[in-house]
Amino acid sequence: MNLKGATEASFKLGGGLTSFALLARVGVSTLSKYASVSQEFRENVIPVDIAVEADRRAGSPVIIGEAAHQLGFELVPIAGQTAAKPVTEADAHRVLKETMDVSQAIIAARSDGKIDSLERKQISQEVREAIRALEAVLAGIGEEP
Repeated sequence: MNLKGATEASFKLGGGLTSFALLARVGVSTLSKYASVSQEFRENVIPVDIAVEADRRAGSPVIIGEAAHQLGFELVPIAGQTAAKPVTEADAHRVLKETMDVSQAIIAARSDGKIDSLERKQISQEVREAIRALEAVLAGIGEEP
């Protein structure tokens, strides 16, 4: 994963570029450049204040976590800082749906015998959504993710 991919994942987890642009200090086109892997926008990296807001909206530190990873660190939640919701049947269904989405993305990607860069991004996105659903369950039962 790289910062561009993490940026795109955070935007998607947070509801998309268009809705996030209403809250950010920059517009949709600029946000799009932050996530673009195009050579033309390679140097357009998301500023830290926007990354924090994007991750806050996404519900997890996707961009900031990737930055920490690139520096050789990992992020851990501060005990007692996140309000856990009790686990419900809806959580079970969400975990099932998100893990099935991972499975479907892998099967679709492998249908031609190889996984290209777009398919890797799609699989990564689905995996992040599944991890987020599973982390919510852990938090709901009193375990730190």
